[in-house]
Amino acid sequence: MEMVSCPHCRFSKEMPAGRVPEGANVTCPRCGGKFVFVRQAPPVADLGVTELSDQVVQASPPALPAAPVAPRRPAASRTLRFNFTGTAKEYFGIWIVNTLLKIVTLGGYSAWAKVRKRRWFFGNTLLDGSPFDYLADPKALFRGWLIGVLAFLLYTAGTHYTPTIASFFGFAFFLAVPWLVVRSRMFNNRNSTYRNIRFTFQEEYQEAYLVYAGLYTLLPFTLGLIFPYMIYRQKKFLVERSSYGRTPFTFDATARDYYMLFLKAAGWLVLAFAVVLPLTYYVVSTVAEGGALLADADLRKTQVVVGAAMALMLPFLYFFIVIYVQTALANLTWNSTGIGGSRFRSALRVRDMAWLYLSSAVAIFLSLGLLIPWASVRLARYRFETLTVEAVGDLEGFRAASQLDIDATGEEIGDIFGIDVAL
Repeated sequence: MEMVSCPHCRFSKEMPAGRVPEGANVTCPRCGGKFVFVRQAPPVADLGVTELSDQVVQASPPALPAAPVAPRRPAASRTLRFNFTGTAKEYFGIWIVNTLLKIVTLGGYSAWAKVRKRRWFFGNTLLDGSPFDYLADPKALFRGWLIGVLAFLLYTAGTHYTPTIASFFGFAFFLAVPWLVVRSRMFNNRNSTYRNIRFTFQEEYQEAYLVYAGLYTLLPFTLGLIFPYMIYRQKKFLVERSSYGRTPFTFDATARDYYMLFLKAAGWLVLAFAVVLPLTYYVVSTVAEGGALLADADLRKTQVVVGAAMALMLPFLYFFIVIYVQTALANLTWNSTGIGGSRFRSALRVRDMAWLYLSSAVAIFLSLGLLIPWASVRLARYRFETLTVEAVGDLEGFRAASQLDIDATGEEIGDIFGIDVAL
């Protein structure tokens, strides 16, 4: 008899000797992980060294100096790329059915719609040629959706009829946000897999209440200066509490990195107000009607035209600042994330993201919303094309972790109230 052990979950089973051939691909019955069977060498028999110790000592040649131990070479790194294989045509069929059924069922189909959408996006996202998978049960999501709808109706009714009750519900919801974030993350990670190994999220509520409630209360007292630190702690919490199997993710960014990011954004904002708006004022006031607006006595007309032009510029300035912050945050967070010695690398560009959002918004508006699937696939493909993993060693070395069923209440309530916990 010989023992066959799974390197992922350490499950062992005794098998007849020789039944499993050397080098065979074995699938673990417990975790579903696959591995190559390597037969261990049999133990060396006892040769009676105790009785023959004198003879061995006399017959043995003089000891030679020990050979120097060769330094261990670090594992070679290789770049693993994400690929997104989905098409807008495929997703349109899923999206239109989901949309119609959610309308017909007054939102009741949203749980099944979410699972269909995520399974499609996960299944079309490949890393090193292997797809991700989403395993959530729509029924579990539906139960959470019912609780979320009930909470939303109570809050809405309280706001309309009794302001005191509305304030109570608002405060209660504020206190529930950290719990919702943790439960939502636990549920989504638990039901996300790659190569038959699930992701996990640590159930840590104390830190969640600090970063999602405690730091928020300090915003008015610090005049908003604590905001970059709050974002840093939230990203750090989401990354470091996540794991792939039994291997946790690491996060090495500092609060200084996030303060520098927001400082640059503030610099761009000041530059926009100091240069772009005065330039707009000058161009409009001097070019319109050959400069006659300023020359005429009708100063009010001039002010209206210039004011309208500057008002049109403000949304564009705000749009580009928001895109800059979102893109820089995504790059900083991913580039500071690692796992098992491997590193993520994100190379999103602000101009590309701005063009994607702007052109997609125009296309969605002109198509009355029918091009939403095209815009979603387009954005997903760009995000994954610019994301890579600098891997050290083999991805097969990760071990699966034991899992418990997680309810979907936090996930669905968070969706109904618009809580975003993405990286």
